[in-house]
Amino acid sequence: MVNRGEFMHPSRDIVGTRGKELSGRKIVLGITGSVAAVKCPELARELMRHGAEVRVCMSPRARELITPQLMHWATGNDVIVELTGKLEHVELANWADLILVAPATANTISKVACAIDDTPVTSVVSVALGLKKPVVLVPAMHASMFAHELFQQNLAKLRSAGVQLLGPRMEEGRAKIAEVAEIVQFVIGALGPKDMVGKRVLVTAGPTIEPIDPIKIITNRSSGKMGLAVASAAAARGAKVVLIYGPGTETPPAGVEVIRVETTQEMRDAFVNELRAQPDIVVSAAAPQDFVVEKPFQRKLRHTEPLTLRLVPAPRVLSGVRELSPRSYVVGFKTEHGVSDEELRRAAEAKLDEGLDMVVANDVSRPGAGFGTDTNEVLIVTRSGSRKMKATKAEIAGVILDLALGELR
Repeated sequence: MVNRGEFMHPSRDIVGTRGKELSGRKIVLGITGSVAAVKCPELARELMRHGAEVRVCMSPRARELITPQLMHWATGNDVIVELTGKLEHVELANWADLILVAPATANTISKVACAIDDTPVTSVVSVALGLKKPVVLVPAMHASMFAHELFQQNLAKLRSAGVQLLGPRMEEGRAKIAEVAEIVQFVIGALGPKDMVGKRVLVTAGPTIEPIDPIKIITNRSSGKMGLAVASAAAARGAKVVLIYGPGTETPPAGVEVIRVETTQEMRDAFVNELRAQPDIVVSAAAPQDFVVEKPFQRKLRHTEPLTLRLVPAPRVLSGVRELSPRSYVVGFKTEHGVSDEELRRAAEAKLDEGLDMVVANDVSRPGAGFGTDTNEVLIVTRSGSRKMKATKAEIAGVILDLALGELR
């Protein structure tokens, strides 16, 4: 609450307008010298829209890309660009509930791993780690730098020290910074309640592929984003998460056990094997193929050959889940195309009758709800009711877990 007569920077008018998840939380945003720094004004303001107070520190290279004045405007707070006798790095780290370095360059990440403190950002992180404050690094760099063996060793060292890493997205030969919505939801999870400690969660995500010949395949447009959002949210809340992931295009989240598969049969086999551990929650968000080629060709087919393929039903990944893991809370997904709200509801309810506890249904023909998007429009159906929502996949993942935990209790 601002006292009468006390000036409040106009940029703070947005605080809490999108949610209260970060209300009262204090976040230091460290910006380093990646071109992805251009996303930082948007990132800072999204954190504020969810209730956070944000202060910024910048490396010298970051200031060559965006100005401290811009970040002052974005947050309403002064920006730390150098360290003086005021010991800004100590004050910021003590003030913060969480340090978020986004973007985090290969240079900065490696310095942090080696405890080198030569910029305001690395110095704040060093103090925060000494204070046992949570630190989140969001990498952004060229893909070759990210793949460097010694750099990967630095990442492993940071993980072992408790530093949390988010992303990157591998696109166009770049290890790109995670999307703003994903970063915000990750921070919400990192600062949120650890209400899933002791829970086991099994998630399937992404498409599967079925061979036509040794080269050609049948697949679909699923990226795996929805399933990965669920896995990331569950891990952030303290759950032990196993992710069975088909050949999707997204980088699996940190802190989860990942089992990579390709075909529907491989996904089914891995799924059945993991059910032996009797997970508390099962979220089948994958989009496995409905059909497989009855007799794949053992040689490469030529484009001049006329071809008729016979497709037969693929194994059903969820088949028998209730018998295999009777105590699990099972969430299934139902994808439709070009249907009405009522048709979508009937499809979800029919799938619920297959022995599931929750069905998340969507129509991928609707804007912002298709494969590969960061948002979705879903109808969540349980035996106690239904809920329609249009939001980011990260936000939907949180609601799915909230409902599942409520039912388990």
